[in-house]
Amino acid sequence: MATSWRAFARDLVRLREGRFDWWDAVRAGACAGGVVLVGWSVGAVPAGLTASIGAFTALYGNGRPYRYRAIELATIALAFALVVTIGALAESSVWVSIVVVAVIAVVATALCQAFDTGPPGAYMFVLAGATSTAIPGAAAEPWRLGLLVLAGGALAWVAHMVGALAGLRSPEKATVAAGAAAVSALLDAVGTDRYPEARDRAARAMHACWVVLVGQQPLRARTPGTLERLRALALDLHGLLAEGIRAHDEGRPVDPHAAERLRTLAGTVAHPPAVPRPVGTADVPLGGPGIRRVLRDMLAPGSPWRSVLARVGIAALVAGAVGSLAGLDHAYWAVAAAVLVLCQGLGWTGTLERAALRLAGTWIGLLLAAAVLSAQPSGVALALTIAVLQAAIQLAMPRNYGLGVVVVTPIALTIGSAGHPSDLGALLLARGLDTAVGVAIGVLVFLLVVPGAARPGPATLIAATLRDVARVVPHLADATTTSPAAREARRDLNQRILALADAHHDSDAAPVGHTVDTTVWWPALDATRGVAHRALAACWAVDATRTPEHPATPWITGERADAILEALTDLDDPGDGFLAPELDALRRALPQVAT
Repeated sequence: MATSWRAFARDLVRLREGRFDWWDAVRAGACAGGVVLVGWSVGAVPAGLTASIGAFTALYGNGRPYRYRAIELATIALAFALVVTIGALAESSVWVSIVVVAVIAVVATALCQAFDTGPPGAYMFVLAGATSTAIPGAAAEPWRLGLLVLAGGALAWVAHMVGALAGLRSPEKATVAAGAAAVSALLDAVGTDRYPEARDRAARAMHACWVVLVGQQPLRARTPGTLERLRALALDLHGLLAEGIRAHDEGRPVDPHAAERLRTLAGTVAHPPAVPRPVGTADVPLGGPGIRRVLRDMLAPGSPWRSVLARVGIAALVAGAVGSLAGLDHAYWAVAAAVLVLCQGLGWTGTLERAALRLAGTWIGLLLAAAVLSAQPSGVALALTIAVLQAAIQLAMPRNYGLGVVVVTPIALTIGSAGHPSDLGALLLARGLDTAVGVAIGVLVFLLVVPGAARPGPATLIAATLRDVARVVPHLADATTTSPAAREARRDLNQRILALADAHHDSDAAPVGHTVDTTVWWPALDATRGVAHRALAACWAVDATRTPEHPATPWITGERADAILEALTDLDDPGDGFLAPELDALRRALPQVAT
């Protein structure tokens, strides 16, 4: 158990891999500070501070293709304006406000998950809606508040779109370059202890490529063009990823020509060459399940996300009610904290980590807030303070959530008090107390209301993965790996691989002992990933045999496919041949679950 607690503690303070994106930070800071500066210049600082809520739009959409980003950010800006308007309309009644904020929390959680907005997700919408319910007299001018927020969102939209002038396809190129780097690391790791981690990172990077190159593109992209060329590069990269997996599984070195080919591809991402033949939508993987399917799956009977949404709604109601009955000065802070703990659908480990980071980050952030607000910034200094803090949030939040919260705390208090709180000590105490109440309520609701993660448990996940492998295998026998059914099966199997990796990470970080649901499942989770990766690698090998003049070559015989399907169903002896070592390893791993 001690080792697990140490791993949990390391997760709390570690910086996630990645780079600090200074341009994103400057853009976010300029938007937040810019609207305050405009408000000050026309003698309307409160209006500028209200507009800064809409400027939170700048925190979203980073790395998305510009055409997709334009629609997404416009929607987000409108959503911020809408929740502020609705919250303002409910300002006159405490209990109506509580219900309104709870509804906002549930809807924002569902939509942010479906649209995969990424951080900061639903939290900012809940905070914006809850804040507007606490503005004195807001019910008298809800539309004015909404328009001010929309103006801030419009500025953020323009700031994002300006980047397209430097290169309309720069996000796509950056994603493909990241995929090339991950595949290169995989090829270097073949035959070493670094291979499993490198394999999972490469798979995740290539999944991100296809989301950007396919899932976030218009249905009718211009061809031929840069997008088609980047898709062709990504196809080659994914083929090299599959070669690395096959080389490792077969116990041989990577083909030297593959490494040379990778270096050539990586050098052409900035200016991708023309493709010898058209690359149509049928030639590339599907870019994710799509918004409609995600929403349908979330709301389907038996979906764990239904429990997540129920917990979010209940926590918002309870936190709002407790805050009001206890006379908390800023009860909406408690609501936001409770929702934040629950809105990502994490398991016990993730929920506990999120609660600890929120609480510790807030209390440390109060020290920074005390330093900022004791200076009582105004005018240009106020705008600059908000700009710097917003930029710091953009830099810190993706790398470590707790570090981001440290900066969120002073910017929230600065905006809320216009930099001049009437009683600084009371304000800081209220923030710390309200956050503690909200975090505690979030954790209690998680434990009491159908506890569990939005991700299936290990046994369910392994069974679902094997079913998806069974959907892929027949296409290896009849060489139809690019048919619509095969592309759907491959997409779903790739999603399972990512979920398996996440499940292993969750169990690795579990702090409260190692039970049958944690370390005992590690061998089975790893073995299942091996089966899934091998099946997908074979699909790419079949794809490589297809030419305009000749059909693809089957990877296995129909007889072998039948044997594999039987082994996948009852986990009997898989015999010899394709997938035999991987299925045998899975058979050996699974009995440990019953011990």
